[in-house]
Order: sequence, then structure tokens, then C-alpha cells
Amino acid sequence: NLARRRVYYINKKGFLLAFKNAFFDVFIYKNCKKAFKAFRLVPINAQVVLNRLNIRL
Repeated sequence: NLARRRVYYINKKGFLLAFKNAFFDVFIYKNCKKAFKAFRLVPINAQVVLNRLNIRL
């Protein structure tokens, strides 16, 4: 976004504001959920973990 406006230098305060906006644009729930699924990681959910273990009593 900054490069489109031809801003090539940014100070610390400007960087923190730009980083905050970019961070919250990238780390939304939908993206995090897709990443867990893509890497076959189990989110912290006890029922999901138990279901994956295939424990037979």
C-alpha cells in the first residue's frame, strides 16, 4: 500500500502503524484455520484431539 503511494521511507511510528494494519489483515481467523488444515495440525480443541487418537475403551 505504501509503495503504491510511492512512499519508500518510513519512520518507526509509521512502520508500527503499517505493521499493525498488515498484521491484522493477514492473521484473520479464516487464514489461520486454513493454515492449520493445510499443515494437518490439530487446533487446541480437546474433542478433536481425542477423535484423532482413535482410542477404544
